[in-house]
Amino acid sequence: MKHLQKPICFLLEISLIEFVKDKLPFFANPEDKIAKYWESQSRTEIIQKADKMFNEGKYMDVYEALNRMKYSKDFEVVWRLSRALYNLSLHTDLTSEIRKAMIGEAHNILESVNTIGNGQSNYHKWMAVISNAKNGFEGLEMKIKEYPNIRNHLIKACDSDPQDFAVQYMLGRWHYEIANLTWFQRKIAKYLYTEPPDASHQEAYKYLNNAEELRPRSFIPNIYILGCACMKLGQYYRAKYYLNLTLGIPAHNECERCCASGAQNLLRKLEKYDLGKDLLYENPHFSFEN
Repeated sequence: MKHLQKPICFLLEISLIEFVKDKLPFFANPEDKIAKYWESQSRTEIIQKADKMFNEGKYMDVYEALNRMKYSKDFEVVWRLSRALYNLSLHTDLTSEIRKAMIGEAHNILESVNTIGNGQSNYHKWMAVISNAKNGFEGLEMKIKEYPNIRNHLIKACDSDPQDFAVQYMLGRWHYEIANLTWFQRKIAKYLYTEPPDASHQEAYKYLNNAEELRPRSFIPNIYILGCACMKLGQYYRAKYYLNLTLGIPAHNECERCCASGAQNLLRKLEKYDLGKDLLYENPHFSFEN
């Protein structure tokens, strides 16, 4: 029987490769890969080609193009490589273990250029994104403990490049989600893990509004959360404007459809009130509690 073990293992490996190829269409022809991997190109050409492939959604090709350079400590290569790994990890056909391994690899290579990347917008942005994903795999305790680090990376990214729409959106969402924690949730978190950081809906509104000014009427999740933040602040006329705007933009994925559904629910609560422009700012007598 021993002489059969190796062929069986080999057949299993071949089957696994064929399964992965079928499930993940971004795997290209092996001959094309060999040509791309060893063809003579400058660093600039490789990065430009990687950016083009990323924009085309060819994340595995980006990984293969840049992976051979990850030990060069080249910051421009490393953050692009981590970005490709993150987008690969979002593929729904991958197991949790594979996705976790991809995020772990992305985190490790980002940490390898910590000295070079410190102060660079793309380093801090992708360290925040990757760290948040990594903490999600490691459980609630780690996620709560690492909240301040996520915020610090985002603030550094924002300071370095205040025109980055994604960073403004992520900062706004971070403040909104932390500000939404109830007194009871904070006490439980403090008792079990550690005290969550402070945040406010006013700060959330500031960053979400910055994002909207950078890319007006283009990103449904930002518009929807901006409307939610306005409601939390009592700015109900503005809230109605952003919630209606959420519904006015075609939804193309599940996330956007979820935002549209949430906007409809909130607008139904607003229908029974006469929302004049005098409610642009907080009205202490206006409440959704009844």
